[in-house]
Amino acid sequence: MGSRSEGSHAGRGSPCPAASRDAEPPDVMQEPRPQWPPAFLERMQALLGDEFGAFLEALASRRARGLRLNPRKVGRDELARLLGLEMKPVPWCPTGFLVEGGPGLGSHPAHLAGLFYLQDPSAMSVVEVLDPQPDWKVVDLAAAPGGKTTHLVSRLGADGLVFANEVIGHRLRPLHENLDRCGSSGVVTAGVELDHLASLAPGFFDAALLDAPCSGEALLRRDRAVASQWSPAVVAGSARRQRHLLARATELVRPGGTLVYSTCTFEVEEDEEQVATVLREHPDWELAEIARRPGFDPGVPLPPWPTERAVRLWPHRVSGDGQFVARLLRRDGGAAGGPHPGPSPLRGGSAERRRRPWPTDFQAERLVLDQWKTFQAQTAPGFQLDSGRLLARGPYLFHLPASAEGVSTVPLARPGTLLGMSRPAHFRPSHGLACLLDPGLVSSSVSWPEGDERLRAFLRGETVESPGADGWVLVCYERWGVSWGRRTGGVIKNFLPHHLR
Repeated sequence: MGSRSEGSHAGRGSPCPAASRDAEPPDVMQEPRPQWPPAFLERMQALLGDEFGAFLEALASRRARGLRLNPRKVGRDELARLLGLEMKPVPWCPTGFLVEGGPGLGSHPAHLAGLFYLQDPSAMSVVEVLDPQPDWKVVDLAAAPGGKTTHLVSRLGADGLVFANEVIGHRLRPLHENLDRCGSSGVVTAGVELDHLASLAPGFFDAALLDAPCSGEALLRRDRAVASQWSPAVVAGSARRQRHLLARATELVRPGGTLVYSTCTFEVEEDEEQVATVLREHPDWELAEIARRPGFDPGVPLPPWPTERAVRLWPHRVSGDGQFVARLLRRDGGAAGGPHPGPSPLRGGSAERRRRPWPTDFQAERLVLDQWKTFQAQTAPGFQLDSGRLLARGPYLFHLPASAEGVSTVPLARPGTLLGMSRPAHFRPSHGLACLLDPGLVSSSVSWPEGDERLRAFLRGETVESPGADGWVLVCYERWGVSWGRRTGGVIKNFLPHHLR
């Protein structure tokens, strides 16, 4: 079982539970109350003592409803007004909030516009503990569906880079969809096995985030499959995978860099014991103190290792499912020395000159570049790309951020922001580009509030009557782009992706 939809497959392990910590919590508890495995209860009682009863009550109660706003698009007051909900701050995350009441937020147009991301409040702690600096290069080793990746992107500046890695191929699609919806830039994605990535990029990153596959005990309160599949053998199997993944993750970080290890399980074998193993087997690493925030309990002590420096978030003590987080630092003075030591095969150069893993069609690449120039001049004259360069892969056009200029694009699933693709008669802009834009940057747009029937019809996939010049139209919810339409004869044809309708 994996740690959640936050990306549980840093390497090929057991499958995730069906439930997602990014999904909308149920409004009522299902009955009857679930029966927890006896061995699990024995372990938790030994850990918690007098608090064991409160812990069981929390597992049987309704989940907290959390969202993390997108600071690149909206502030708290404006989002609260749009949603019509009270937003209570999450103590450990400045952009995280608890919300109560209201309809399903996943279907609200503000969600489609990427103004917020639904996420368990406990899970928001991980990136905050990492505390990435604006110019860092950070690898998210289990990125799908994008909760922590989008959080990382929101914390980095124009000079930073997120390398989002997800080895389960079909999970790349939801990762890309969430990156698009949030208007993310400064991020590349890949699907490289961790063993291979460690050999490609030793010491390349300022920081690594490993939200590891685990027994998923924090999901017990909402996914019956976790309880039915849990066993001591599952815990032991998860711990074996975690040891291997953590060892590889340490190889990716430069001297002076940071590695955050997290799980959504309460097992010492999967949490503090994994950290102790890193400290014992990798003497160039140390465990950092984590600033204590409300709800951050110390880790379980395992002398002589200072594992109490890690933090545990328990579901009976916080509004959230629970989390374990440890922040490890690689001491300076290692053999590699300095930031981004090299050479690394992940960098451009010899790897870049190898035969591409996708067919090369230079004519198609020239065509899409020419079509983009025409599209930008006619449709988005106010839009200027951040520093970087355009990169064509057959009919598809990407913007590779400047922070990734030294990275070989060969292993990348997405080398930056997908701008669109070439069609026989014109450039077709991507959904992600629509979510990057606002009405002031384009030559033609329509903007509708939530209750407008035209917006509702468009989000159902219908065409909408709209007078104006023929051509591409940025369709907006309020002031945020949500999709493209193409106006012909006063009717906007719908280009909202089918899975979003």
